[in-house]
Amino acid sequence: MRTYEHIAYLLMLMLKESGKARFRLSRKSLQIISGRDVIKTALIRNIAEWMEGVAVILPLNRGGYVVISQESLEGIAPMKIAEAVPNWREISIDDLRTQIDSAGEDDDED
Repeated sequence: MRTYEHIAYLLMLMLKESGKARFRLSRKSLQIISGRDVIKTALIRNIAEWMEGVAVILPLNRGGYVVISQESLEGIAPMKIAEAVPNWREISIDDLRTQIDSAGEDDDED
């Protein structure tokens, strides 16, 4: 079983050697790399701490993980909430739930 630091450095080296800004990693691959049978949220959080400033690791809805170089995120345009949701101050949590939940249902139909 590898330490969090060891796993993080292996993932960062994969990113560097691939020359890509991001890559997808299956749960099985992470199990092999980490030497663990079970991948817990705490493992991902601890790996992310060691990769801070270099890369981020995020779970994917369809399974597995994505590792993204921090450098590739630097050029992302900022967004102000008022630009996307002009009436954000007045929206209740119930209205937010309804809008988000209905958007998720629309995605499922595709």
